Amino acid sequence: MKKYRSIVIAATLCMAGAMQITGFAAESVQTEVTTEQQEKGAVTAQQLGLSDGNYAAEGSLEGGSGRASITSPVSLTIKEGKITASIEFSSPYYDYMIVDGEKYEPVNTDGNSTFEIPVAGFDTAIPVTADTVAMSEPHEIEYTITLDAATVKEAGEADAGSKAAETDTDNVEASSSEQTDAVEEPVSQDEKLEHEIPEIAGLTYDHSMDLEYATQFAVDYYNDGYKLVTIAQEGEYLVVPEGAEVPEGLDSEITILQQPLDHIYLVATSAMDLFRAIDGIDYITLSGTNADGWYVEEAKEALENGSITYAGKYSAPDYELIVSSGCDLAIESTMIYHSPEVREKLEEFGIPVLVEHSSYESDPLGRMEWLKLYAALLNKETEAEEYFNSQTDLLADVLGAENTGKTVAFFSINSNGYVTVRKSGDYISKMIELAGGKYIFQDLGDDNALSTMNMQMEEFYAGAKDADYIIYNSAIETELHSLDELLAKSSLLADFKAVKDGNVWCTQKSLFQETTGIATMISDMHTMLTSEGPDLSQLTYMYRLS
Repeated sequence: MKKYRSIVIAATLCMAGAMQITGFAAESVQTEVTTEQQEKGAVTAQQLGLSDGNYAAEGSLEGGSGRASITSPVSLTIKEGKITASIEFSSPYYDYMIVDGEKYEPVNTDGNSTFEIPVAGFDTAIPVTADTVAMSEPHEIEYTITLDAATVKEAGEADAGSKAAETDTDNVEASSSEQTDAVEEPVSQDEKLEHEIPEIAGLTYDHSMDLEYATQFAVDYYNDGYKLVTIAQEGEYLVVPEGAEVPEGLDSEITILQQPLDHIYLVATSAMDLFRAIDGIDYITLSGTNADGWYVEEAKEALENGSITYAGKYSAPDYELIVSSGCDLAIESTMIYHSPEVREKLEEFGIPVLVEHSSYESDPLGRMEWLKLYAALLNKETEAEEYFNSQTDLLADVLGAENTGKTVAFFSINSNGYVTVRKSGDYISKMIELAGGKYIFQDLGDDNALSTMNMQMEEFYAGAKDADYIIYNSAIETELHSLDELLAKSSLLADFKAVKDGNVWCTQKSLFQETTGIATMISDMHTMLTSEGPDLSQLTYMYRLS
């Protein structure tokens, strides 16, 4: 499970004395301000003379990429002097907030994500963390929220204001494993999934799918087109051919997937590119991500032309739409484990749920090999095999080459100045190794299910200043266009060996949605490590900062 760190609100003492705010006079009887409130530096409801009731005040959000916003004025409730704010983001893709170490779930199921959170008061930047799930994996983003004391009005007087209309591009999937949302650890990442091939009445086992890298699923083939899909920790799914009957006496724990599976509700964003690779996007009719959240162009176009319909995010699906559209399968990311009631409701409606576990694959190519699982659902095994082989063929020379010994750091810097890096067992770290490099942070272990961790800039400096190459991960924060933009995030970076040598790189925003690009990314890294000059202009997912 994720560990939630306490968030300490920065201290600035508010000015003492009586305050006069439009519409409110300070009460003649002084209300005691606690030491904790003074430390938080917030102007309190008591100081403003606000009695219990409903109010509104102008609010602002800072942090992330700077494109996210909140609806202003912000609705406020004061009870016994304590303030609760209703925070509505400019996006429906936030699934929880953390304030002072406490986790808060959204209070709505439709529209932009809305949370009711406690706030210390007005005129101070209140640090919060919000988790976004628009892409293939969740990512916690640090913001600050400020409420303007001078704009406080009673709810009946408050101007409704206009809702923020900016597109929230913080919902950039931080990679399939950018913030691995696994509730449990994979059973085995290094060995093939061990499972017993069950005997099914009336069916005869024929053979099993040949997998080169994937360890978290298996596909067993029976006579007459029946297939049994097994996913580690999830269970078994029997794929029944179109027009065929479900075998009698089948174990009740086996989920039935009746072909044709051509009305799929796809929530796991990392799977979309795999469907694209096998010409399977037409089988998807519902999406858990809206058009503006996609970098897979075919998916974006399908949502814009109506062939795919947005049916709500994983925690707030549009059940009526999903059922009425004849949905025959929901493919969820492991984020569904945080909303088990959603899965239960879908299954109550007779919609089978398959949870995508490619983020549990320790080998980068194992993640891409999940396209073979989706191919089995659509009877497109030949297409999958051909595509997968074409990608691995790109690496024939790379995988056989001697390691260069050159060190690489892969990172991003958030709005609060913390550096997000990969752990040594993360698949990005392994991609660097496959490309012929050495990941600089080999000592970062797997103390929890997350594949990334945050560190202070000074700590990052100590560990990465001598790295031969540094790669900035633009999937989390804003994509960079120049070296000056990177150095503006921290002047310490100017002392890095890679900066002095001109070996600073940035990833393209689309990298982590395009799961099939893993082989190309490894090839890009290999080219970066071994080539100079014109060859470096041909990279697909990376570009040099200068």
